[in-house]
Amino acid sequence: MKIAKVKSSVYRKVLGVFGAAGFLVTFQACYGTPQNFIDVNGKISDKDTQEGISGLRVNIISDTDSLTATTDSAGNFYTGIISRNNKLQINIIDIDGEENGSYAELDTTIDYEDQLIDLKLSKSN
Repeated sequence: MKIAKVKSSVYRKVLGVFGAAGFLVTFQACYGTPQNFIDVNGKISDKDTQEGISGLRVNIISDTDSLTATTDSAGNFYTGIISRNNKLQINIIDIDGEENGSYAELDTTIDYEDQLIDLKLSKSN
């Protein structure tokens, strides 16, 4: 009789552990695990006129990821998510040629804190 009680107690503990583990797996599957990702968005403007520049390729590089976006007609760009990193390397290249003027390539590193990136470019000579 005493052995049956011990077995029952052990079974309850084992099932309790599996039940808790099952709950955690289900919770993670439904709601995901917290990730350390961010969206990177911004605007690139002409340094002299302050107008947005279209047709620029924006390469954004973190320690682990690399994304590319193209500026729209207002100079805005939108990316997918990238691993959170306070230092982002940004490379901007004018890919539309003379369509809206030629702009000098820009390579820079910024400290990023979930803000809108606002960069200014000068026309190339």
